[in-house]
Amino acid sequence: MELLAGLTDAIYRSHQTLWSAWARRRYRDAFDRVGRFCLFVGYPRSGHSIVGALLNAHRDAVVSHELDAAPLIVAGCSREELYARILARAYWFDLRGNRSNHDYQVPHQWQGRFRRLDLIGDKRGGAVTRCVAEHPDFFARVRALVGVPLRLIHVVRNPFDNIAAISIWHHLTLEESADYYFRHCATTARLGELCAPEELVALRHEDLIREPRRMLAGLCATLGLADYPGYLDDCTSVVFPRPTATGRKLVWPAALLRDVEQRRRAYRFLAGYAFAPADEPAA
Repeated sequence: MELLAGLTDAIYRSHQTLWSAWARRRYRDAFDRVGRFCLFVGYPRSGHSIVGALLNAHRDAVVSHELDAAPLIVAGCSREELYARILARAYWFDLRGNRSNHDYQVPHQWQGRFRRLDLIGDKRGGAVTRCVAEHPDFFARVRALVGVPLRLIHVVRNPFDNIAAISIWHHLTLEESADYYFRHCATTARLGELCAPEELVALRHEDLIREPRRMLAGLCATLGLADYPGYLDDCTSVVFPRPTATGRKLVWPAALLRDVEQRRRAYRFLAGYAFAPADEPAA
């Protein structure tokens, strides 16, 4: 599997320009019929990937896995180039088995292909948040480029688990990871100023894990994606059985626990979260 993934990655890096050029020609009419464009906002390691994979499994949606669309938009790419790159990236991710650090393959569904394009977008929330911090007019640029309603998906995870995951995956100390995480929080706290209420869709990672069918159905309804037989069942079958309490995997200095708890209270979207010791259920 690793050998196949590596070969697929090499082919994608070598031929992504050709793939996107082919997609521009092949799906030009489909691009004109796109109803909504979506991006993820928030934080690395917050649970965006499972949400993006479930949406990408819908027959009328394509959500690419970490194309990193924000720099393309800032650089002035065309709508056709952006959409084509999204399709090429989604096709590549499906060829490698819809795997990154987890398996996101949804059986019997439409990953890597689509029936029609009601929704198209890219999943890389941390990168979009950093781009917004640098370019406050970023969402205005997106609206002008795509010409259809914008939807921003904000996935929130327990900050102690999120910070620990950043520390593990990005090889940072817990203190560095906390600062990095809360810089993203400072930007997402301003989303109410930067986008219209109907553009922002927020959900908690833990709620999705505990009630995947209900949460995914609500998310799809908000995004204008119709349910159809088998979709919710197949998606629910691949959701993890319980939230991953990553915060328990590391040893936290007591002072840092107090600091994160104090900083968490400044953000309404982090209300109710707490650190759970190893002998307690995760919040």
